[in-house]
Amino acid sequence: MKKAYIATNFIGCFAFDQNGKLLHYKFFEKNPEIIASKLIKAKKGLIDEEKILAYELKNSGVSEVVFEKDVKLEGIKCAYEPEHIGVKKLKQDFRKFAIDFGWAESNTELNNLITKINVLITKGKISEIGRDKIIIQVIGVINELDDTINTLSERMREWYGLHFPELVKAVKSHQKFAEIISKYGHRKDIEDKNLSKIAEKSAGMHFSQKDIESIKKYSSAILELYETREKLSNYLSELTRENIPNLSAIAGPLLSARLLALAGGLEKMAKMTSSTIQLLGAEKALFRHLKGKGKPPKYGVLFTHPYIQNSPKNQRGKIARLLASKLSIAAKMDYFSKEDHSQELKKDLEEKIKEIRAGS
Repeated sequence: MKKAYIATNFIGCFAFDQNGKLLHYKFFEKNPEIIASKLIKAKKGLIDEEKILAYELKNSGVSEVVFEKDVKLEGIKCAYEPEHIGVKKLKQDFRKFAIDFGWAESNTELNNLITKINVLITKGKISEIGRDKIIIQVIGVINELDDTINTLSERMREWYGLHFPELVKAVKSHQKFAEIISKYGHRKDIEDKNLSKIAEKSAGMHFSQKDIESIKKYSSAILELYETREKLSNYLSELTRENIPNLSAIAGPLLSARLLALAGGLEKMAKMTSSTIQLLGAEKALFRHLKGKGKPPKYGVLFTHPYIQNSPKNQRGKIARLLASKLSIAAKMDYFSKEDHSQELKKDLEEKIKEIRAGS
């Protein structure tokens, strides 16, 4: 026998062969609190029953044990396969196993137990909400701040442009534009040599002192938003380094946070295929393609990654696939093992990027 598939649910841990035949099993103690605790732990790693079952399988001649999570066991070859045959078989037959093997007397008893367990699991999940949820909230605020700043800055340019229209073309940066207004106000008071020369010949209308004071206060408020954004960005960098170090090393704090938000959390991203990660943020384009109204997208928000932005167009597809693959591995490491392998992942990524560029 080559492979065995281990699955875990409310009643215990079960092992099946490639045809869905039951090989071994370990029932949980029939205590809702204990079962809920084990199921919460099983989401993040192996529990004792799964380890015992795996070693029993090895002793019976199994060469490879397949789990629905990416884990390692000393002396046993482990594989990761979501929704494998064992998981499907247990979902289908767990009531039969529970009653036929004497773990529960009836479906009524089983239903009552499952209800109690689900309530306890829900309470446990609420109290153990991952730090990735904070990351998602922070990147959401940053995104909204960016939209707000851009909208308010455009209005600031239109407003001050009445007084000094030439400045609108001369200064492209919204932040720099706001700094000039906040510091100097009237165009004739601007101390920059180049801008003061332009100001002398400006075709803009006259602003009274009240007009200048009002636009200065407005520009100062925009600068405060920039300062808030910078502080939140620094906070986000700390959060991602501490909680998703592998993802952060590959994608950077902002992009890794945006990917998490699009995926719906670290757990969901850890269980995604690399091709799904590659297209996060391109859902509308993908739906248009599926309806026959456009080309298939090559990447979503991943397009903003510097490695893609700074590469020739003919290499971007390959680099996007490579990045998505590394991000998939990084997400699994951050969620399942919690180990920081960021330096190794980053080094390996850089070497493979060089190979792609050298091969073009």
